[in-house]
Amino acid sequence: MPLKTNGRCGLAMFPFKCLPGPINDVDKSEDANHVPESTSGPDISSYGWCAALGVVGFVETAYLTYLKLTNSDAFCPVGGGSCGDVLNSDYGVVLGVPLPLIGMTAYGFVLLLGLKLGGWNLPVEIKRSDGRVLLLSVTSSMAAASAYFLYILSTKFTGASCSYCLASAVLSFSLFYIILKDFGLQEIQNVLALPLCTVSIVLAVLSATYSSLPPPASRAKQVELFSCCILRMFGSSSGKCLGPGGSARTWVCYLPFSPV
Repeated sequence: MPLKTNGRCGLAMFPFKCLPGPINDVDKSEDANHVPESTSGPDISSYGWCAALGVVGFVETAYLTYLKLTNSDAFCPVGGGSCGDVLNSDYGVVLGVPLPLIGMTAYGFVLLLGLKLGGWNLPVEIKRSDGRVLLLSVTSSMAAASAYFLYILSTKFTGASCSYCLASAVLSFSLFYIILKDFGLQEIQNVLALPLCTVSIVLAVLSATYSSLPPPASRAKQVELFSCCILRMFGSSSGKCLGPGGSARTWVCYLPFSPV
């Protein structure tokens, strides 16, 4: 504002101090509702679970592979000696390859893919989209094979139990569920061809391998046959032995020498 002082025009200067104004309630509410976005995607945890379950399955099948190759007896926490009956039977081999070795390869493959897709720096070059589809194909094939083996266990090995078989089935179903949930129903419709193809091949190979196999003899029948052979070896006059329930059964015993 101009002032006249001693014949001269001057400008009066008044000091002002800037004070912060009131905070807008709208801005305050927006700041309160703002949540920082997570830097990791929701699928990282899925691949982490796949890698963890892959480690468990790899260790289990590696142990069973060692037992199979060394012809050793498996430790069965549940079911007594039923684990050995199942693992050492003709159903423990597919096309001449021990079944635990195939499982160890599959779990190792799941482990590597889970680590790669989870962000680990591995010397494996694969696109993320291709890796996800491949992981879906492997886990779906493992789940289908586990379902088939559970059918074999319930129909061919009546009364027997295999803790390792059940544990491997739980791991396979869990892996398939995790990957299926990661894809979602809408996305999985676009990549359904390869998983269906691999599942069909796996089931066809298993069915062709096991369809011609005879029913496996249980340990009780083997003990019964051994007892009958012992009776004949020590001069039993009859070739018939009492089976379970008192029924008469005729056994053919192949002895390395003639009984005296």
